[in-house]
Amino acid sequence: MTQQEFNQLLKRYLEGQTTQEEDQLLTDWYESPANQVDLHLPEPQKEIIEKRLWQTIRKQVRPALRNNVIRLVWLSGVAASVLLGLVWLISQPENASGSLVASLVRPQTGIEVKNTNSTEQEVTLPDGTKVLLANNGSLVYEKTFDQARREVYLTGEAFFEVKRDVTRPFVVHSGELVTEVLGTSFRIKHNPKGQTTEVSVRSGKVSVYAQNSAKKSEHNGLIITPNQRVIYDTRTRNIISGIVDEPVVVLPERESKAALVFRETSFEKVLAELTRQYGIEFIISNPTVKDCHITADLNGLSLFTQLELLCKSIDATYEKRGTVVFINGDGC
Repeated sequence: MTQQEFNQLLKRYLEGQTTQEEDQLLTDWYESPANQVDLHLPEPQKEIIEKRLWQTIRKQVRPALRNNVIRLVWLSGVAASVLLGLVWLISQPENASGSLVASLVRPQTGIEVKNTNSTEQEVTLPDGTKVLLANNGSLVYEKTFDQARREVYLTGEAFFEVKRDVTRPFVVHSGELVTEVLGTSFRIKHNPKGQTTEVSVRSGKVSVYAQNSAKKSEHNGLIITPNQRVIYDTRTRNIISGIVDEPVVVLPERESKAALVFRETSFEKVLAELTRQYGIEFIISNPTVKDCHITADLNGLSLFTQLELLCKSIDATYEKRGTVVFINGDGC
């Protein structure tokens, strides 16, 4: 049995889905001298590690499975071998043990694409989804990917153009963060050695939530739209939303250029057009600013350069708060 096959069997064992024959196979494999790992740990440290393992399992395994997992561990002879085999996971720092369940649910058999080139590599998935995989990035998906649920596992950075299918969600696992869509384009930056994972949206809507949460809800997840991003902190398990560094126009080019030329246009209408162009919400703090008039050609300028020029012309400033831009000042 290969390491990958063992990991998959171990995952099924923790979920209580193995047969007696598979339990015995797991025991035999682990008791083989070729598969033994001598950790040279003193007994007190082993006890501490075992307690931490149980704490990790109780926190992260779904409540419906907890009793089954505990029963299996105490009743099955394979349990001791499994605990010893996993002991290295929890002898690592706390944040490493926090991804125990996440590592077990990653598909151990299937198809893996690694980009060893110095440039982005285009990958076409079975459903027609296009993925631009960055240097040193890897993408893993099951052989059964193109069925009821489209699911991939990303390490590194990639840009996705998802083939729309309202009957089959497209799900990306990047560490503890889960990104779920029906059809859209977005970028994910995930560094397993780093402390944050970032998801930014180019088109459509994306649902983002933490995998360590039992349920998706407004308390642990967010919906983000074009030019918005979320940053997930693996230490605090917090998800923070904001605006991308370089927002792009979401309208077709033929509609965009003509609309960015203004002649004695009220500041309120200018911001309304920028919202239409970029999908970003603007709030004017001082009502008198709304009636200031603008004459400008903003074509070819980035959004924040546009805002700087507009605000300077009416003696105002702008401030980003989450996914909203506030305009402050006395105005013209």
